[in-house]
Amino acid sequence: MVLILVAVTGLLTGERFYLLGDVLLWFQDRAAPVIDFAFDSRAPRVTAALAAGAALGLSGTLVQASARNPLAEPGLLGITGGAGLGAVIVVTLIPGAGVGLVSAVGIVGALVAFAIVYGLSWRGGMNTDRLVLIGIGLWFGFTALTTLFLVRANPWDTPALFTWLSGSTYGRTWADIAPVALALLVAVPVAFVWTRELDLLALDDDTPRLVGVAREPVRLAVLITAAVLAAVSVSAVGVVGFIGLVAPHAARALVGARHIRVVPTAMLVGSIGLVAADALGRSVIAPAQIPAGLIVALIGAPYFVYLLARSRA
Repeated sequence: MVLILVAVTGLLTGERFYLLGDVLLWFQDRAAPVIDFAFDSRAPRVTAALAAGAALGLSGTLVQASARNPLAEPGLLGITGGAGLGAVIVVTLIPGAGVGLVSAVGIVGALVAFAIVYGLSWRGGMNTDRLVLIGIGLWFGFTALTTLFLVRANPWDTPALFTWLSGSTYGRTWADIAPVALALLVAVPVAFVWTRELDLLALDDDTPRLVGVAREPVRLAVLITAAVLAAVSVSAVGVVGFIGLVAPHAARALVGARHIRVVPTAMLVGSIGLVAADALGRSVIAPAQIPAGLIVALIGAPYFVYLLARSRA
């Protein structure tokens, strides 16, 4: 119910506020041209935020369970840094590159970065602490390279790059949502099948082996799924942090630690958070816009500090 309310609100808000009757007219193809134009541009943006939020929430849940680290998120696998670096390289080397090409190379960069992190972390088995530490190191390395390319880029290209790196649904079309929808269509049933394995991986390294779970193959499959989900979310909303970190925490606070309940709840929380952030970014200083990723960071950082303080208490 909250997700439906937030999605409808996101559809109605922006540089101009509309009414539910306008939405009905738009659905019936009887609205005025200005209303048609507004909803034709807003609907893909709301849907992109909804799908990407669900993908990031599920990705964060998978990463935290497999790494047994409540501070882990998709960015720690190098995905965020790799996506940003790939996009910046394309815009720098190919003048006039479109959003589709930037997003596609961002996805490739994210998956290549994950492969590097996982390969460097493997030493006859996967040590989760080593995975997190290597991921953080490469994340900062990718960020440094991204900054270097930005400094050397054409100044006319940097505003679009910064908008993309900040996480934004600006100018999204239905085609941009297709990769995320396809990934969710495959990953969600698989995640529900893995809920028992996720519960075991979140305990320790010995319990999965004792009950007959192939720990390393399952962990690799879980991390690859998380990497693909986070990577395709780049095509819908650019680089967004904090959703993959906060959504699983909020889900566990709401429904407990069992992943049969955490998985759907984290997806709902991620969708609600990103759709609400996008709606706020489009309306707070309208007609100017604030990227959704910045709104998520402004809201998510204090909330995460609150969670840490409450867990310490």
